[in-house]
Amino acid sequence: MKIFLLLLMLSPLSIITYGQLTKNTWLIGGAGSSYTYTETFNGPSAYYTAKYTSVDISASVGYFFFDKFSGGLRPTISTYKGESSAGGSQNNLKFAIGPFLRYYFLNTEKKFNLLTDVSYQFGVNKNYGTFGDKGKYNIFSLMAGTEVFFNSSVGMEILVGYSNKLITVDDGSTPRRSNKTGLQTSIGFQFHLAK
Repeated sequence: MKIFLLLLMLSPLSIITYGQLTKNTWLIGGAGSSYTYTETFNGPSAYYTAKYTSVDISASVGYFFFDKFSGGLRPTISTYKGESSAGGSQNNLKFAIGPFLRYYFLNTEKKFNLLTDVSYQFGVNKNYGTFGDKGKYNIFSLMAGTEVFFNSSVGMEILVGYSNKLITVDDGSTPRRSNKTGLQTSIGFQFHLAK
């Protein structure tokens, strides 16, 4: 309800203002993603596929090096729970951080803009379920969508795209890999702050 009231108060400003997509502007924001994927598991003693839905929360700290082009760092926290077709419970928590690049296609004066976002994060994976193992975590994503500006500093983005998550478990007696690919949707807010 508070977010709705904030958006309602800022909406008249969006008629006369636009986002700052120019060189030397800082980009700070965050997003939540829903990720539906098919997992292919390949270990020394088992092979299976399963379908899951996870939730990711990420932040972005970037800088516009050129008009409409920014880059920076993006930390991500990811979690999912579920049951695999091979049996056993899954309760995973993952932390990752890495670079992102973002490009806006339309003129900087628009009240909305189309964009593409590519990122790669690397981090750690911890399973609190049946297996209790840990390992490495890598994410590659390629997203596209729109950002609607409420004023010259605040915009809301909606992105859709491809994501690939590679999880390796390297402790214990059975090292293994899990590769998850699928469609990802993301909704978030970005703050464009001029120097």
